[in-house]
Amino acid sequence: MLRLEDEALLTGKGRYVADRHPGGMLAMAVLRAPLAHGAIRRLDVDAARAMPGVRLVLTAAELKAAGIGPLKVAGEIQNRDGSPMVVRHRPVLAEGAVKYVGEPIAAVIADTEAMAMDALEAIELDFDELPLVVDLEQASQPDAPRVWPELPDNRSFDWEIGNREETERLFAGAAHVVELTVHHPRIIIAPIETRGALGEYDPASGRYTLTTPSQGVMAIRATMAECLGVGADKVRVVTEDVGGSFAVKIWPYPEQVLALVAAKATGRTVQWIGSRSEGMVSDAMGRGRIDRAALALDKDYNFLAFRIDALGDMGAFINHVAATIVTKGAVRVFGHCYRIPGLYYRVQGLFTNAVPTDAYRGASKPETVSTTERLIDYAADKLGIDRFELRRRNLVTPADLPYKTAMGETYDGGDFPAIMDRILKAADVEGFPARRAESGARGRKRGLGLTFHLHATGGSTAERSEIIAQPDGTVIVRSGTQDSGQGHRTALAMVAAETLEIPVERIRVEQGDSDFLEKGGGTGGSNLMPIAANTVHRTAEQLIRQARAVAGQMLEASVQDIEYGLGEFRIAGTDRKLSLGEVAAGWAALPEGARETEMGSGCVAQLDFEGLHTTFPNGAYAVEVEVDPDTGKVDVASWTGIDDLGRVINEATALGQLHGGIGQSVGEALLEAVRYDPETGQLLSGSFMDYTLPRADDVPALDLGWAPTASPNSLIGAKGVGEVASIGGPGPVMNAVLDALKPYGIKHIDIPMTPETVWRSINES
Repeated sequence: MLRLEDEALLTGKGRYVADRHPGGMLAMAVLRAPLAHGAIRRLDVDAARAMPGVRLVLTAAELKAAGIGPLKVAGEIQNRDGSPMVVRHRPVLAEGAVKYVGEPIAAVIADTEAMAMDALEAIELDFDELPLVVDLEQASQPDAPRVWPELPDNRSFDWEIGNREETERLFAGAAHVVELTVHHPRIIIAPIETRGALGEYDPASGRYTLTTPSQGVMAIRATMAECLGVGADKVRVVTEDVGGSFAVKIWPYPEQVLALVAAKATGRTVQWIGSRSEGMVSDAMGRGRIDRAALALDKDYNFLAFRIDALGDMGAFINHVAATIVTKGAVRVFGHCYRIPGLYYRVQGLFTNAVPTDAYRGASKPETVSTTERLIDYAADKLGIDRFELRRRNLVTPADLPYKTAMGETYDGGDFPAIMDRILKAADVEGFPARRAESGARGRKRGLGLTFHLHATGGSTAERSEIIAQPDGTVIVRSGTQDSGQGHRTALAMVAAETLEIPVERIRVEQGDSDFLEKGGGTGGSNLMPIAANTVHRTAEQLIRQARAVAGQMLEASVQDIEYGLGEFRIAGTDRKLSLGEVAAGWAALPEGARETEMGSGCVAQLDFEGLHTTFPNGAYAVEVEVDPDTGKVDVASWTGIDDLGRVINEATALGQLHGGIGQSVGEALLEAVRYDPETGQLLSGSFMDYTLPRADDVPALDLGWAPTASPNSLIGAKGVGEVASIGGPGPVMNAVLDALKPYGIKHIDIPMTPETVWRSINES
């Protein structure tokens, strides 16, 4: 079946925060820092306050007087020596100094957006410029300019994990050691819908309501309440349709707090809709890592140990959970599909004068997997062994399962050798030399990259599901996750419908309102199927148990004699039956005090997630590219994939997730990188004229297949899909380009492999 969401979204019936225009609404505009590092010498907003239509101007002084707190770090870690990391919480508005271009300094609330924008121009602002650093490697040097002058250096944390001593021993005794440094530049996430916020305040109840695109309302609610200094019960967060996120909308932002503060101060609804240029300088960015990697092998080319010594670009402040992303998130797939006894990862998180980073689709796993796969090809070339054979002899096999890595993960399923057999055949690797010759006859260089990938699904386990049977025969399913375009409503409805044995059209999935559930972990880590869908399945089973007790009372029969199937309760061996809707109607007609049964609350079931939340979807991709040596342009000629997602609940949704992740992988490998001017800290890639997103013709027709294996950690057999392709996608593109350039003696190029980068490499070789 296709997605239940599509008709509404494709016919203009979607409802986004920008579509909300309640009567009397005011507009908010934000003044942002024009330089990367400076002390605020003068901030005069008097003229702006006197502008036509202006209702309010907020600065750090007004927020301080109102008791508004900063956006605090939610995930702190310890250094490898046991000391705490250095934390600098993010202010809602800059106070005293600015630390990056785009940092909010003031907010103007006016009758219209145009009036608010005009008033921004009237604000008088002057700075004393301070030394800055935007380059990650420069920030790591002892003599680098300090983002925070009171600190001895730019280091927020120095973290490690793995069996370090064993890894060092294995490297010392290895027959071969191969080293390579791989750069993963910052990425602008840029979902099609920009960020936005609609703030409301009810003075009678003292309650705030924030409507904003998100990936989960409960975490946003908690942060808003903390910043505002009120209890969580005084904040309601609503998320309607979301036009893409890829993690950028998970986090709380200053503009959300400002909209609520302004709503209370003005007594009016206040809306802020970010422009694309604002998003470029103010949205949390992704990636930003430099991996100094090494692989140790024995004389038979068996992998002995793998290590990465990394630098992580945190930006000027530590964003919500950014410290855990570049640390714990990065190592969940360390070594991924390969048997490697020694694993060690160290990362130093560094402050820079740039917008903060945080998770982006894959949450530091794409960097780890891409570095690993790039290093394997590099090692094969250096040691003179076939790169596919090198992979095959080091794969984890079914006989190794359950396989526990040195990072503490235990793989619960997968058949990597079988996937290798299938990908070699599906991609017609034997026929590649003929295709390379044909490309050569046209003056093109053709390359092949074949790599493996693995994801360890995650996300919050603080998930709750509620299922309500309605008298009209429909069923409401509530989840703490949040759809941002992936098709959650379809997937969860199908799981509930299967368990309840009723048509999927009778299921209505509700998300995005903190008043629905008191608990919900939101969406992240490809957690919809492993966490939310499994919880929906369990909750549907609980609903059947509870409603069976009600049906027994209504049919005047023992619960043990009541059977359930196809949406009906029946006395075993008779034709006496009641539909689920009829049972719900009977339960609803009971006095409120009589609705409880020994099995629960009748036709309303609610359960929290239980069990192991991690599954390990995996697979392999074979990518062929053509390179034009005269221009350096890379065309992706073919893409073949075999993925083990466990049971695929809805193929259209799963394929959509893979297609999107592959498109983003092509962008990451060939096109996208954030560029700051190293002298001024100005963003040089601040528009789509300067920052290249992948387009439809950058991605070839995709040949994708399934190779499912069971997951003991999933009751419904599904493993998760959202980040699989973005984790596995960049590596084969990188290797395919380097394979095409092998005749020139080029050993490595950092991403993005833009036409200019490739052309320069060819000509310099």
